[in-house]
Amino acid sequence: MISGAAQADIKVGVILGFTGPIESLTPVMADAAELAFAEASNSGKLLGGETITSVRADSTCVDAAAATAAAERLVNADGVAAIMGADCSGVTGAIAKNVGAPNGVAMISPSATSPGLSVFEDNGVFFRTAPSDARQGVVLAEVVMDRGIDTVAVTYTNNDYGKGLADAFSSAFRGMGGSITIEAAHEDGKADYSAEVATLASAGGDAVAVIGYIDQGGKG
Repeated sequence: MISGAAQADIKVGVILGFTGPIESLTPVMADAAELAFAEASNSGKLLGGETITSVRADSTCVDAAAATAAAERLVNADGVAAIMGADCSGVTGAIAKNVGAPNGVAMISPSATSPGLSVFEDNGVFFRTAPSDARQGVVLAEVVMDRGIDTVAVTYTNNDYGKGLADAFSSAFRGMGGSITIEAAHEDGKADYSAEVATLASAGGDAVAVIGYIDQGGKG
Protein backbone atom coordinates (compact mmCIF):
# COMPACT_ATOMS: atom_id res chain seq x y z
CA MET A 1 0.00 0.00 0.00
CA ILE A 2 1.31 3.44 -0.91
CA SER A 3 1.63 5.72 2.12
CA GLY A 4 -1.03 8.43 2.15
CA ALA A 5 -3.22 6.70 -0.43
CA ALA A 6 -6.98 7.07 0.03
CA GLN A 7 -8.52 4.16 1.87
CA ALA A 8 -11.34 2.14 0.36
CA ASP A 9 -14.92 2.86 1.29
CA ILE A 10 -17.23 -0.05 2.17
CA LYS A 11 -20.91 0.54 1.51
CA VAL A 12 -23.36 -1.23 3.81
CA GLY A 13 -27.10 -1.12 3.22
CA VAL A 14 -29.40 -0.36 6.14
CA ILE A 15 -32.86 -1.55 5.12
CA LEU A 16 -35.58 -1.11 7.73
CA GLY A 17 -39.24 -0.16 7.88
CA PHE A 18 -38.85 3.60 7.85
CA THR A 19 -42.50 3.63 6.81
CA GLY A 20 -45.15 1.15 7.92
CA PRO A 21 -46.29 -0.40 11.19
CA ILE A 22 -43.00 -0.12 13.12
CA GLU A 23 -41.75 3.20 11.75
CA SER A 24 -41.43 4.64 15.28
CA LEU A 25 -38.86 1.95 16.13
CA THR A 26 -36.60 1.99 13.10
CA PRO A 27 -34.82 5.38 13.36
CA VAL A 28 -32.97 4.35 16.52
CA MET A 29 -32.21 0.92 15.05
CA ALA A 30 -30.61 2.58 12.04
CA ASP A 31 -28.78 5.12 14.21
CA ALA A 32 -27.37 2.33 16.37
CA ALA A 33 -26.02 0.48 13.34
CA GLU A 34 -24.49 3.63 11.94
CA LEU A 35 -22.90 4.42 15.31
CA ALA A 36 -21.19 1.03 15.17
CA PHE A 37 -20.11 1.74 11.58
CA ALA A 38 -18.63 5.07 12.67
CA GLU A 39 -16.75 3.56 15.60
CA ALA A 40 -15.26 0.86 13.38
CA SER A 41 -14.33 3.38 10.71
CA ASN A 42 -12.82 5.86 13.16
CA SER A 43 -10.72 3.18 14.81
CA GLY A 44 -8.46 3.03 11.77
CA LYS A 45 -8.25 -0.72 12.26
CA LEU A 46 -11.04 -1.89 9.97
CA LEU A 47 -9.43 -4.01 7.25
CA GLY A 48 -6.33 -1.90 7.31
CA GLY A 49 -8.02 1.48 7.64
CA GLU A 50 -11.10 1.22 5.45
CA THR A 51 -14.30 3.07 6.32
CA ILE A 52 -17.99 2.22 6.16
CA THR A 53 -20.64 4.31 4.47
CA SER A 54 -24.28 3.60 5.25
CA VAL A 55 -26.90 3.58 2.49
CA ARG A 56 -30.46 3.57 3.83
CA ALA A 57 -33.48 1.96 2.18
CA ASP A 58 -37.10 1.40 3.21
CA SER A 59 -38.33 -2.16 3.75
CA THR A 60 -41.87 -0.90 4.59
CA CYS A 61 -42.04 -3.89 7.02
CA VAL A 62 -45.03 -5.34 5.18
CA ASP A 63 -44.61 -5.05 1.38
CA ALA A 64 -42.34 -7.86 0.19
CA ALA A 65 -42.21 -6.63 -3.41
CA ALA A 66 -41.25 -3.09 -2.39
CA ALA A 67 -38.67 -4.39 0.07
CA THR A 68 -37.13 -6.68 -2.53
CA ALA A 69 -36.94 -3.85 -5.06
CA ALA A 70 -35.28 -1.58 -2.49
CA ALA A 71 -32.73 -4.28 -1.67
CA GLU A 72 -32.03 -4.86 -5.36
CA ARG A 73 -31.27 -1.15 -5.72
CA LEU A 74 -28.88 -1.33 -2.78
CA VAL A 75 -26.98 -4.20 -4.39
CA ASN A 76 -27.15 -3.33 -8.08
CA ALA A 77 -27.18 0.48 -8.05
CA ASP A 78 -25.50 1.44 -4.78
CA GLY A 79 -23.07 -1.45 -4.74
CA VAL A 80 -23.36 -2.37 -1.08
CA ALA A 81 -21.16 -5.17 0.20
CA ALA A 82 -23.57 -6.25 2.95
CA ILE A 83 -26.98 -5.42 4.38
CA MET A 84 -28.08 -4.66 7.94
CA GLY A 85 -31.73 -5.70 7.93
CA ALA A 86 -34.36 -6.18 7.29
CA ASP A 87 -36.61 -5.88 10.30
CA CYS A 88 -39.99 -7.58 9.91
CA SER A 89 -39.87 -11.29 9.19
CA GLY A 90 -41.83 -11.44 5.92
CA VAL A 91 -39.82 -8.78 4.11
CA THR A 92 -36.59 -10.09 5.58
CA GLY A 93 -37.25 -13.52 4.15
CA ALA A 94 -38.17 -12.07 0.77
CA ILE A 95 -34.96 -10.04 0.60
CA ALA A 96 -32.79 -12.92 1.77
CA LYS A 97 -34.28 -15.39 -0.71
CA ASN A 98 -34.46 -13.05 -3.71
CA VAL A 99 -31.48 -10.73 -3.23
CA GLY A 100 -29.09 -11.74 -0.47
CA ALA A 101 -28.67 -15.45 -1.18
CA PRO A 102 -28.60 -15.25 -5.00
CA ASN A 103 -26.04 -12.44 -4.96
CA GLY A 104 -23.92 -13.70 -2.08
CA VAL A 105 -24.60 -10.54 -0.06
CA ALA A 106 -24.38 -11.05 3.68
CA MET A 107 -27.38 -9.92 5.72
CA ILE A 108 -27.86 -9.53 9.46
CA SER A 109 -31.27 -8.69 10.89
CA PRO A 110 -31.64 -7.11 14.33
CA SER A 111 -35.28 -8.06 14.76
CA ALA A 112 -36.72 -10.65 12.34
CA THR A 113 -37.86 -13.56 14.50
CA SER A 114 -39.90 -15.96 12.33
CA PRO A 115 -38.86 -19.60 12.89
CA GLY A 116 -38.90 -20.04 9.12
CA LEU A 117 -35.79 -17.89 8.82
CA SER A 118 -33.80 -20.62 10.57
CA VAL A 119 -34.50 -23.29 7.98
CA PHE A 120 -34.58 -21.74 4.50
CA GLU A 121 -31.67 -22.21 2.07
CA ASP A 122 -29.66 -19.00 2.57
CA ASN A 123 -26.34 -20.09 1.05
CA GLY A 124 -24.69 -19.14 4.34
CA VAL A 125 -25.32 -15.38 4.06
CA PHE A 126 -28.20 -14.73 6.48
CA PHE A 127 -27.76 -14.02 10.19
CA ARG A 128 -29.85 -12.43 12.94
CA THR A 129 -29.25 -11.15 16.46
CA ALA A 130 -32.83 -11.60 17.71
CA PRO A 131 -33.90 -15.05 18.95
CA SER A 132 -36.36 -17.11 16.93
CA ASP A 133 -40.02 -17.06 17.92
CA ALA A 134 -39.64 -20.79 18.44
CA ARG A 135 -37.91 -19.76 21.66
CA GLN A 136 -39.90 -16.59 22.37
CA GLY A 137 -43.16 -18.52 22.21
CA VAL A 138 -41.95 -20.94 24.87
CA VAL A 139 -40.83 -18.09 27.13
CA LEU A 140 -44.18 -16.32 26.76
CA ALA A 141 -46.01 -19.54 27.61
CA GLU A 142 -43.85 -19.98 30.71
CA VAL A 143 -44.58 -16.42 31.85
CA VAL A 144 -48.32 -16.89 31.38
CA MET A 145 -48.30 -20.20 33.25
CA ASP A 146 -46.23 -18.71 36.08
CA ARG A 147 -48.99 -16.15 36.58
CA GLY A 148 -51.57 -18.85 37.12
CA ILE A 149 -53.31 -18.35 33.78
CA ASP A 150 -54.31 -21.58 32.06
CA THR A 151 -56.83 -20.47 29.42
CA VAL A 152 -55.87 -17.92 26.75
CA ALA A 153 -57.40 -16.39 23.62
CA VAL A 154 -54.79 -15.51 20.99
CA THR A 155 -54.93 -12.84 18.31
CA TYR A 156 -51.99 -12.17 16.02
CA THR A 157 -51.02 -9.79 13.24
CA ASN A 158 -51.70 -11.49 9.92
CA ASN A 159 -48.17 -12.05 8.63
CA ASP A 160 -45.16 -14.36 9.00
CA TYR A 161 -44.10 -12.83 12.31
CA GLY A 162 -47.53 -12.94 13.90
CA LYS A 163 -48.38 -16.46 12.73
CA GLY A 164 -44.97 -17.83 13.69
CA LEU A 165 -45.06 -16.47 17.23
CA ALA A 166 -48.72 -17.39 17.73
CA ASP A 167 -48.06 -20.98 16.64
CA ALA A 168 -44.99 -21.25 18.87
CA PHE A 169 -46.83 -19.85 21.89
CA SER A 170 -49.95 -21.94 21.42
CA SER A 171 -47.98 -25.16 20.93
CA ALA A 172 -45.85 -24.53 24.01
CA PHE A 173 -48.80 -23.42 26.13
CA ARG A 174 -50.82 -26.51 25.27
CA GLY A 175 -47.78 -28.66 26.00
CA MET A 176 -47.67 -27.14 29.51
CA GLY A 177 -51.30 -28.09 30.09
CA GLY A 178 -52.89 -24.80 29.07
CA SER A 179 -55.88 -24.29 26.80
CA ILE A 180 -56.18 -21.99 23.78
CA THR A 181 -59.79 -20.92 23.21
CA ILE A 182 -59.18 -19.25 19.83
CA GLU A 183 -56.36 -18.29 17.47
CA ALA A 184 -57.54 -15.40 15.31
CA ALA A 185 -55.57 -13.28 12.86
CA HIS A 186 -56.12 -9.53 12.75
CA GLU A 187 -55.17 -6.88 10.20
CA ASP A 188 -52.96 -3.96 11.19
CA GLY A 189 -53.96 -0.33 11.21
CA LYS A 190 -57.73 -0.58 11.46
CA ALA A 191 -59.63 2.25 13.12
CA ASP A 192 -62.06 -0.10 14.85
CA TYR A 193 -61.48 -3.56 16.28
CA SER A 194 -64.90 -4.02 17.82
CA ALA A 195 -65.65 -7.13 15.78
CA GLU A 196 -62.33 -8.76 16.67
CA VAL A 197 -62.79 -7.94 20.35
CA ALA A 198 -66.29 -9.42 20.31
CA THR A 199 -64.98 -12.64 18.75
CA LEU A 200 -62.25 -12.94 21.39
CA ALA A 201 -64.70 -12.22 24.19
CA SER A 202 -67.10 -14.85 22.88
CA ALA A 203 -64.32 -17.45 22.83
CA GLY A 204 -63.53 -16.74 26.45
CA GLY A 205 -60.34 -17.26 28.42
CA ASP A 206 -58.53 -15.91 31.45
CA ALA A 207 -56.35 -13.65 29.32
CA VAL A 208 -55.80 -12.45 25.76
CA ALA A 209 -52.42 -12.74 24.05
CA VAL A 210 -52.12 -9.95 21.48
CA ILE A 211 -49.21 -10.59 19.12
CA GLY A 212 -48.60 -7.53 17.00
CA TYR A 213 -46.71 -4.28 16.49
CA ILE A 214 -46.42 -1.41 18.93
CA ASP A 215 -47.70 1.21 16.45
CA GLN A 216 -50.81 -0.72 15.50
CA GLY A 217 -54.27 -0.95 17.05
CA GLY A 218 -57.50 0.96 17.20
CA LYS A 219 -57.16 4.69 16.88
CA GLY A 220 -57.89 6.41 20.19
